Amino acid sequence: MLRLLFVHLIYFSIWVGITRGKTPFATYEFSKDQAYLDTLAILQNNDDSRDNLFTIIKWSTRHKDFKTVIASFNKLVEAGYGTANLHNKLAGAYGIRIDELSKIKALHNVNSMKTNFIKAYQLDSLNLPTLEALAGIYTKLPRFLGGDFEKANKYAQLLFEIIPAEGLLAKGFVLESEGYRDEATDKYQRAFEKLTFLNPCNVQKNEVYFKNKSKNLSYQIASLGLKFNLDTSKSICALEYYLDSFDAYSNLPKE
Repeated sequence: MLRLLFVHLIYFSIWVGITRGKTPFATYEFSKDQAYLDTLAILQNNDDSRDNLFTIIKWSTRHKDFKTVIASFNKLVEAGYGTANLHNKLAGAYGIRIDELSKIKALHNVNSMKTNFIKAYQLDSLNLPTLEALAGIYTKLPRFLGGDFEKANKYAQLLFEIIPAEGLLAKGFVLESEGYRDEATDKYQRAFEKLTFLNPCNVQKNEVYFKNKSKNLSYQIASLGLKFNLDTSKSICALEYYLDSFDAYSNLPKE
């Protein structure tokens, strides 16, 4: 339903650099939207059933109110619904809050993000979004917050063993962050060689590949392809998919 929005939103934040200031995420002034607030109040006055909490999450996600999203996910965890996917999404929501808050206020969210991603991994060690996110987090977090290139490479390797193309993207990201641009370029190039469905560009094949993955994965591929001059045709195809699948839950401004 939300197409792994939360996990890959924080992974994109890490991709562009969690320590480089604000990322270009779409925002919405939900506090000035009375219709949103009225509907939210009605939903919150209902019971804390699983279905109602997920309805609140969907509604508040649509309006970029991630503080409410986090509160609702935590209620689900407390009620015993803490699956790997749920902890993934909760971790990603904390990651979004990191981008919204000052550095000092964000520290608690950093710890909560890591804790929930690790819990997701413990519950399902083959969960692709978890491996991707952990590789990115351990790459870009400062060492005093737990950053660790060795751990990042561990998760990138595990991802590679399951889905080579995305594992190579993760490995390239680690190398790029360590300052090994040539080696990173080689990994990205090898990843692009495996993305054969992007050339020639085929709408149906794109949908099959991206359907249950990150809403931002196609954008990441396009961005890397153009940045490292890998394959313009594949990059444009990936970007066109992102634009064609754009909806209210997309987290990068369409512009």
